[in-house]
Amino acid sequence: MKKIILLALLVLSSNSWAEKPSNIVLVLMDNFGYGEIGVYGGGVLRGAPTPNIDSIAAEGYRLTNFNVEAECTPSRSALMTGRYGIRTRQRQEGPPRGVWYGITKWEIAVAEMRSDQGYATGIFGKWHLGDTEGRYPTDQGFDEWNGIPRSSDRAFWPDSNSFAPDSHPDVKFAHVMSSFRGQKPKQVEVSTEPKESPSIETSLIMRSIL
Repeated sequence: MKKIILLALLVLSSNSWAEKPSNIVLVLMDNFGYGEIGVYGGGVLRGAPTPNIDSIAAEGYRLTNFNVEAECTPSRSALMTGRYGIRTRQRQEGPPRGVWYGITKWEIAVAEMRSDQGYATGIFGKWHLGDTEGRYPTDQGFDEWNGIPRSSDRAFWPDSNSFAPDSHPDVKFAHVMSSFRGQKPKQVEVSTEPKESPSIETSLIMRSIL
């Protein structure tokens, strides 16, 4: 992704048990540096206070050592499966970056593990870990998904000055997709440039908290 920050929310809520486990909310952001927020030396010093995020750090448990790759897909793969990010290639073809593009069907993702423990799972936002049949979020343990299958810089934004209609016979708009476990993902709406149309981001956030 370039110049755009998307939130991907992994929302896991538990069933009623004798000893109810905690809910888990994971927010993963692209192009967001360690030192951007106040708790890690940014915030006010960078001209952008982050009191709400800082309060979560103050009241919660902080994990401070997650080593990421220079691209989003390897880091996302590592977070979802636990394997080394360097073993992931971002493109199906091109210079070697590892063995797989995204994550494979047989790998066990965190949502699958939590589902086995009785959690209800959902992901809202960018996926970018596989966009062929059997490799979408709802194939990897998530009960619900609403978001874009790839990076937003692969979208041909209809409101972008750089978009050239009929520039290639295979050009088509990228769409926000939606699915539930056991269903085939369907296209919902055209993925437009967030700065021009924030409605998609608002929709994803609202779906994640309902």
